[in-house]
Amino acid sequence: MSLRGRFVISHLLPLLITTPLVAIALFYLLETQILLSDMSVNLQQQAQLIAEVTGDQVFQLTEEDAQLYLNQISQDGDTQTSILLLSPDGVILAATQPQEEDAATKNLPPLTDENHVVVSYSFFQPGVRVFAPVRDVNEQIVGVVEVADTLGTVSQRLLRLGQYILIVLGLQLVLGGLVGYILAVRLDKPLTTTTQAVIELANGEYIEPPLREKGSAETKALARSVNILSGRLHLLESTRRRSLANLVHEIGRPLGAIKAAIQVLREGADEDPVLRQELLTGIDKEIGRLQPLLDDLAQLHGQVTGKIQLQKEAVALSEWLPSLLLPWQAAVQKKGLHWQADIPLNLPAVSLDPAKMAQVLGNLLSNAIKYTPEGGEGRVTAVAHPDHIAIAVQDTGPG
Repeated sequence: MSLRGRFVISHLLPLLITTPLVAIALFYLLETQILLSDMSVNLQQQAQLIAEVTGDQVFQLTEEDAQLYLNQISQDGDTQTSILLLSPDGVILAATQPQEEDAATKNLPPLTDENHVVVSYSFFQPGVRVFAPVRDVNEQIVGVVEVADTLGTVSQRLLRLGQYILIVLGLQLVLGGLVGYILAVRLDKPLTTTTQAVIELANGEYIEPPLREKGSAETKALARSVNILSGRLHLLESTRRRSLANLVHEIGRPLGAIKAAIQVLREGADEDPVLRQELLTGIDKEIGRLQPLLDDLAQLHGQVTGKIQLQKEAVALSEWLPSLLLPWQAAVQKKGLHWQADIPLNLPAVSLDPAKMAQVLGNLLSNAIKYTPEGGEGRVTAVAHPDHIAIAVQDTGPG
């Protein structure tokens, strides 16, 4: 079952369970606490009135005369109310309602000066029976008037009320289902969109455009988190590609310097012992600079996540910079450029990663030599300031 269907069911289920129970409880309370109580009061008054009007003379009549008398006093009354005239020992003398053949007598409750009320809370036929004793001039009980009634007539009204309640319940369920469906759609749509976006991310796709942050606070936070995750993954992928491209470029730079030095040696520079030694020293250093690049390839994950670890150490710039520029002399001479290096001998020692800094300056020197036309000029300077050291590579090329 989909999330939408479960949400609708969870919205309707409490109504389906609680509403009928509440309706049954209301019906029961209405019958027992209100209707039966009112009926008990009315029947007591009616029984007391009949007992007073009847008097002890009626109970001295024959059963036929007693029945005629009872018919006369009850013909204008409620036809649903049962009235019985009973002897002190429970024999039925007269009744307004037909009695069962074997019900010629009744078990009377204990009679006192007050009326005796018996309330039946039967679920199917609740009702009230009132027994009013009739006394003679000597205060002896000569008979009993029983008045009984059920909620049968009222039940018709309750049935009609129940129909109204069922109609209201049906409307409530329809309205609850509609509201639940609308809420389910509003909840399901952003979740479905977010789920699809996560699936796309898992497949290596980039979310474009970003998810709209709408709905509840939780769905907004979820969409915002997915957008952030997508942006970071996209950034990591872009960084990975740039890192690979930079590594290729960094590997190509020392290889170019080595190739240029070898070319100069082939053209006769090896006959000059000093120049040959300088070129070989420069080649050796460029080969040494390839090792950090290999380490960078092994640490590509760290580069992608932006956690590059610098191996800092104290470096004397007055000695380090000239040795860094030495391998590029061959490329400068081959292209016929006029270069000048202005490196003061009193530069202070600084804490830096010599391999990473060599990559940075190597890129600047490589681009300067590459884009400076033949016969152009270039200059490398280093100036110590109170709070920093500025190293600049200048050329007469474009840009």
